[in-house]
Amino acid sequence: MVDFGAAIPAHRRNPRMPSIFRCVFRGFMVAAILSLSVCTVAIGAETRRPNFIVIFTDDQGYGDLSCFGGEHVRTPQIDRLAEEGTRLTSFYVAAPLCSPSRAALMTGCYPRRVGMATGSTFVVLLAGDRKGLHPNEITMAEMLKKAGYATGLFGKWHLGDQPEFLPTRQGFDEYFGIPYSHDIHPFHPRQDRFQFPPLPLLEGEQVIEVEPNADYLTQRVTERAVAFIEKNRERPFFLYLAHPIPHTPLHVSPPYMKDVPPEVKEKLTK
Repeated sequence: MVDFGAAIPAHRRNPRMPSIFRCVFRGFMVAAILSLSVCTVAIGAETRRPNFIVIFTDDQGYGDLSCFGGEHVRTPQIDRLAEEGTRLTSFYVAAPLCSPSRAALMTGCYPRRVGMATGSTFVVLLAGDRKGLHPNEITMAEMLKKAGYATGLFGKWHLGDQPEFLPTRQGFDEYFGIPYSHDIHPFHPRQDRFQFPPLPLLEGEQVIEVEPNADYLTQRVTERAVAFIEKNRERPFFLYLAHPIPHTPLHVSPPYMKDVPPEVKEKLTK
């Protein structure tokens, strides 16, 4: 039996010995910040550092997008980004699951290296799990915050729902969203086994709602992200927009249902 568990942290056996990914990650960030500083000096005091926007859609395969050949869902705005920008056609994903892949994205490390290859009792973190991304880990948000960036996360976190693991303890100035997947709630098909509590919606570290209407969750998260951009338009910012959809169960705001193909509507109503 292969051990995918959290061996290594305690915390990180030899914390002075970073992984290859961490070296690359730090090197990239340092090089980026230094190059930006040089550009600012060379071009003039009014030159601004670029903003970083990372949009993370949950459980969406690259082949689902029209720009990569997908035919069952129309993605015109993403197609436009692809046409005007760069499409990455060769890539590596650290894990095909929620928590480990997000840990890799935030830290630049293999999930196992930061103790996030699995949850405590399941393949991903579950509600109330005592485990999470260790506060000593350095995240992308922390590095950019130290460089003077405003940092915000809107959407799904899934790297620990205990206070010490929340985004506001990991470099984010603002956080609005859910701490784990929206199917981790009392209506889960295997609730008899898991006994999940009601799904919380957080503002910072405070629960402001329980069981938010999932049909409008994508819209609310997007609106908060746009507000963050507007508020920080005069300073560099890092926006991490982590949509909880299209992870099942699928939810669509009513105004958009008219454009949903019949076969998708059938799946939504089951």
